[in-house]
Amino acid sequence: MAIWDSDKIAVFDDYDLNEFKGNIARKEKYIYWAESFSEAGSYSTAKTKDTSGLKRYVSRINKENLSETFKLAEGNDAYASITDGDYLYATAVFTDRIEFYKYDNNLEVVTNVTMKNDGQLNASQQFVIIDNYLYLLVSTLDLSTQVPNVEIWKMDKEFNIVEKYNLNETSAYMRMVNVGDVLYIVESLDGRNSNGEYKSGNKLLVFDLKSQNKNYIDIPDKYPTNIHYDAKNNQLIIENEGMYNGEFSFTTVNLDNLEKDIIHLDGFSTEQYIAPYFTFKNNIYYFLFNDSLVKYDIVDKKQTIINLEKYKIKDAHYLIVK
Repeated sequence: MAIWDSDKIAVFDDYDLNEFKGNIARKEKYIYWAESFSEAGSYSTAKTKDTSGLKRYVSRINKENLSETFKLAEGNDAYASITDGDYLYATAVFTDRIEFYKYDNNLEVVTNVTMKNDGQLNASQQFVIIDNYLYLLVSTLDLSTQVPNVEIWKMDKEFNIVEKYNLNETSAYMRMVNVGDVLYIVESLDGRNSNGEYKSGNKLLVFDLKSQNKNYIDIPDKYPTNIHYDAKNNQLIIENEGMYNGEFSFTTVNLDNLEKDIIHLDGFSTEQYIAPYFTFKNNIYYFLFNDSLVKYDIVDKKQTIINLEKYKIKDAHYLIVK
């Protein structure tokens, strides 16, 4: 197991952090965006939070030797990004266009495409890869009617649009996962109330790419943000916005029977902590806060909290579980 701090990578020979192997000094002290990670094969990619000078970098991480490669992000962002193991595909969003970038393994740009907006504002949200195609979740706003919408753009890996799917949804859908040819898309926000405050989304949009049928799954907790898929247990894991809920919680949806459960991460104040980095292996879910690691066993629903301060870890933000 390896835990990223701002200045070092702490390496352990076990999953309970009892066998500390040592630290690896990081050449660059960048902090990663937790939700920007994408994995394929022996590599992960991510983007950094703003550095000095408000610069953002894209990164490629070798999960075997824990080395990192950084490159200044073209367009100063990687708003949506994903890797297939050979290339990193990323976007930068502007008011009049979306810029698409394809980076090689050295993070050199090999393809750059600019797509101008035409009658609507477009904001890329997230990529998934299915059958060697990119599928991009896009939020739109019709400039003539001011009506928002959601689209899926099917693209080849040179960013040529093959097909567009109009989902006819006015809510804010910002994150998705695929299970085969089916997309599960999180409704993060559902418009505003009479006071102008954002209303929470409360469902998943289920979109079958082959039949183009839509269905919905209601979810119990409020303000869902990110979503993951646990293939071993055939269940979705949905992160809920901590600030609005007053706690950090994750909703699970078992796709075999649609049974739902909520994992409450007690003891972590939303005023003192930011949302944890999440990953999983087998039946253990890992929630990494800046100074603590929470292990959750999905079978017996037991939580174990490991304090990282004894390893002088203060800015933990990424975790590799081998």
